[in-house]
Amino acid sequence: MATENIKTASQVITEFLDSQAKDESLDMDTVSAVTELRKDNDLSKIKLLRALEEARKDALTAVAADSGQTGHD
Repeated sequence: MATENIKTASQVITEFLDSQAKDESLDMDTVSAVTELRKDNDLSKIKLLRALEEARKDALTAVAADSGQTGHD
């Protein structure tokens, strides 16, 4: 039957996130934030945007700390 080859949305998202986790060119904190939301069954637009913003702030703070600057926005 043809429907045997059709993946569910959940399977597609899981496979996509798994492939992103293996991509070394991506920011792992960002990938982890998205994966964690998915694992907790809490992946929504608002929570995703908040998690990405938090990962961005953490990355900017780390860069500022490495360069000797303060992390003020």
